[in-house]
Amino acid sequence: MSPLLEPEPLRSFLAIAETGSFTAAAQRVNRTQSAVSMQIKRLEDQLGRTLFARDGRSVSLTRDGDTLLLHARQILRLHLEALAAFDPDALAGEVTIGAP
Repeated sequence: MSPLLEPEPLRSFLAIAETGSFTAAAQRVNRTQSAVSMQIKRLEDQLGRTLFARDGRSVSLTRDGDTLLLHARQILRLHLEALAAFDPDALAGEVTIGAP
């Protein structure tokens, strides 16, 4: 069975890629650093690939991480679009403005 890429771990992955830090990413996604680390560990286990090269306190994307980054951005964008399409509070219809 193919792995299922859930939005939450992808959000954490994207936050780490953008900030270069697990700690800063954790703050961005409102999780603890250990929770973010576990999400990334599971994501790496799911994909069977290492996504980040860890060097002391800094992290950088591996080649596989770069590949996932492109897809993660698309997946999250489409996820938000799909949710918005079914949002009962979304604005819909036409607005007509007339002025003398």
